[in-house]
Amino acid sequence: MGAQSILATFIGIFQSLLGVSAIVVAYLLYYSPDFLGVRTIFNLREVHIAFFMMVLFVTGFFATISGLLLVHEWSSRS
Repeated sequence: MGAQSILATFIGIFQSLLGVSAIVVAYLLYYSPDFLGVRTIFNLREVHIAFFMMVLFVTGFFATISGLLLVHEWSSRS
């Protein structure tokens, strides 16, 4: 395993974790408004929550899939 494949695997895992984190934040925004005061910290209004949830979920989904595909591509090369 070369340095390039180790770096690509690390970046893929990191990107997947960021995607999962975005999905978790989207869940916390919508279903659990009192958990850690996420809505209060970001000063979000009730009418905008669905939009932010959709944006975070879509971004998180694509980041997770992209990271997993990156890991799969580099692991299948070796």
